[in-house]
Amino acid sequence: MSNSLGVSLLPMTSINDVSVNLKTIENAMQKLPSSTRLFCLPENSLFLNLGTDPIPSEKAFTKDSPEIRHLRDLAEDKNIFLHMGGIAWEKDGKVYNEALLLTPDGEIVETYEKIHLFDVDLGPGIQVTESRSYRSGHRLNVFEVDGWRIATAICYDVRFPEIFVHYMETENVDLFLVPAAFTTKTGKIHWKPLLRARAIETQAYVVAPAQVGYHREPGSDKLRKTWGQSLVISPWGKILQETPSFSAFLDSDLTEHDPIHSVLEREEIESYRKSIPISQHRRFAMELKQK
Repeated sequence: MSNSLGVSLLPMTSINDVSVNLKTIENAMQKLPSSTRLFCLPENSLFLNLGTDPIPSEKAFTKDSPEIRHLRDLAEDKNIFLHMGGIAWEKDGKVYNEALLLTPDGEIVETYEKIHLFDVDLGPGIQVTESRSYRSGHRLNVFEVDGWRIATAICYDVRFPEIFVHYMETENVDLFLVPAAFTTKTGKIHWKPLLRARAIETQAYVVAPAQVGYHREPGSDKLRKTWGQSLVISPWGKILQETPSFSAFLDSDLTEHDPIHSVLEREEIESYRKSIPISQHRRFAMELKQK
């Protein structure tokens, strides 16, 4: 079990062209510091839908997809764990928003399917119906990197603290990954406070790689905007690393971003949980509703 964990995360401005997004990820992997053990990508890392129609089923990935195999080989070559954020993933004839993990041993691990799908109407031009593209997940899961217990919650999941509390109480999670593609309207007000709250109430690290900026389809008027600070937050709720949000981009066409890096320390978790023993004081319990 390692007392430290080197984590890198990549802000992305993905589009609906897998080859472009794949090249962005490849370039970023060449910039990772040697201490990186876990490299985290945002939601929709390989394909971001710019239209209003559901994601076509043929855009879903499987273990046999050449892009997945290629990234698996890169992770193995660099001896890192690569967390794909959330990608369209087909299994048993159904498509999920899957948090895929590619290991340095060459494994392709299905770690979590997004449970809370983003079906909202935020006003003119901001209607999202994620359930038209994905099935809702129905399981919680923890994976380990060098003895660190890690759980995933994807984007909209961050609004449901019961997931995080459940993990803290039953799985002793050290680190939450929250890959996202937050809208600019909600992200401006809610993104950072929600993430800090999840860290404070669980006394765990929160690592949140995010989509950010103007996502433009070449040769088309299709456009999507995402908010996007990518954040590393301590168990105390302190922001350790932060990238620019959408407000810094104006009408920029910037699509390539450098990864950010932080070394997490297990002692930080143990110190805060000892000083404020929330788990010992908790009086309520919750459980996952079966639909």
